[in-house]
Amino acid sequence: MQTALFHLMIQCALWSLMSIGGNMVAVSDIHRYSVTDMNWLTDAQFVAFFALSQALPGPNGMLLVFIGQQAAGLPGAAVALLAKLVPCSVLTYLGAGWLEKHTKTPWVQRVKRSLLPISIGLILSASYILMNSLENNATSLVLTLASAAVVYYTRLNAIWLIILGVVLGLVSSWLGANWF
Repeated sequence: MQTALFHLMIQCALWSLMSIGGNMVAVSDIHRYSVTDMNWLTDAQFVAFFALSQALPGPNGMLLVFIGQQAAGLPGAAVALLAKLVPCSVLTYLGAGWLEKHTKTPWVQRVKRSLLPISIGLILSASYILMNSLENNATSLVLTLASAAVVYYTRLNAIWLIILGVVLGLVSSWLGANWF
């Protein structure tokens, strides 16, 4: 268990520093490490933990707490939480003053502009991994793409799509149809 705690601490600290603007940019690496490399989770568990962490109020770092709990119980959850929060908090505390002082310099402006396409690419890769992890039939894939289109093209709150997905899943289970 000490090995799992050490791995959790190191990886969560790295993801903390990598996740400028939120955990979504690191989801593909979190998936790779926790599902493929360490076998702490299955694809389905990862997607379920991700969905739960997005649905719950609070920081997006809850995904790491769920992974830590799965990997090493309550100590794993505590280590993951601390390793997620401490490095980014220290970096923010130390870097905020420097960044405010140097925000108009050309170098800082270039770095800021370069982070946008990198973040978009990482978010797209995370979306691909999440869809690939769970979408095992055409019905699920069509519903996922339709939900993405509704969110993109309308002002409908995504919570309604989540509720609809839960209802469809429950009805499917109740009927024994296994649509999804």
